[in-house]
Amino acid sequence: MSVEDFNKVQARGYDGQAIFFLNAFWAEMGSDAELVWTWTNKFKELDKAGASDGNSLDEFWSHKFLETLGETMTVIKMREVLRQVDVNNDKRMSVLEYLLFRYQQTIKELLSRPQDTNDELIKAQEALRAVQAEIGKIEKKKEELEAKIGDGSGVKANAAKNELEQLLVKDNTDLNRSLVTAEAAVRKAQKIPSVSAQGGIWWVNRELEEAKKYKPKPRAPK
Repeated sequence: MSVEDFNKVQARGYDGQAIFFLNAFWAEMGSDAELVWTWTNKFKELDKAGASDGNSLDEFWSHKFLETLGETMTVIKMREVLRQVDVNNDKRMSVLEYLLFRYQQTIKELLSRPQDTNDELIKAQEALRAVQAEIGKIEKKKEELEAKIGDGSGVKANAAKNELEQLLVKDNTDLNRSLVTAEAAVRKAQKIPSVSAQGGIWWVNRELEEAKKYKPKPRAPK
């Protein structure tokens, strides 16, 4: 069980790290899954460079993350904590490193626990990616229309404004269709008994809950 093996898990990104941890320690930490979800999304929110594709925060943003949890500390103290958290000594903090530190678990124990998946879980994950792709299309279109509107009041700006108003209120058929497919896939995944995949199953269900709440929002006024 080497640091190299750990780095392979860390390369999965924030969600992948959280799922790996929950799969490994579901019996002990499954009741904290919502907390893990919240912390993981805070990592993604603070990752200004990697965004959703990132896998760790630098020292500055790691400090910010700890502050959001009420763990305000001096720079010296924070660096001491990061030294304890930083498993692979890259002077960064990943979700996986934070969770190991938070719950006082070791790499050896993490990597010794079984990790499972199944066809239904994989299908559910793919269906959710399709949902996220549809949401991405809507957000991209919204941004394009907002850019056309700008501060203008001409014909093109007014046309874009009208189109944006329709986008914000209309029922999106493609998104609804992908949500129905994802719901069915998640239900099937939940019926497969597998202790070692419970983190992944919980995660796809939580992602589905979040996606169902999605509504495009107008840009906040400056």
